[in-house]
Amino acid sequence: MRSASIRLGVLLFFVLAAACFRGDERDKEAPPGLPGGLCLGPNGTCDEGTCNMERNYCYDIADPCDGFFCGGEERGVCIPTAEGEPECTCELPYTNEQFDLYCCPTAESGIIDANCMAAGSVPSEDEPSQR
Repeated sequence: MRSASIRLGVLLFFVLAAACFRGDERDKEAPPGLPGGLCLGPNGTCDEGTCNMERNYCYDIADPCDGFFCGGEERGVCIPTAEGEPECTCELPYTNEQFDLYCCPTAESGIIDANCMAAGSVPSEDEPSQR
């Protein structure tokens, strides 16, 4: 009985873990070692795909934008560069100046995104918050 519970728990874990990668209202961050995720270990290896050690991410040469969502379709889209690597092209009022592969709102937009805030900075009470 306990063995069956453990197996069910493990199966449930893997189903939920897979659901975290894509779903809800937009795609999610890729797991480390998979396309769109971080290169693993000291040698910068990927479970799948190729490691860009300079920028520390894994990507698929056949589909460079697999796993990169740029913050959501309303913010921008990933388009492969001439070199065959992922790059975010952002819609206004978003920009990829802070992060190459994520579209952050411009300061003038009044949109707050916790992923784009500098470490330790907190929006003041005057700043509008749109989520």
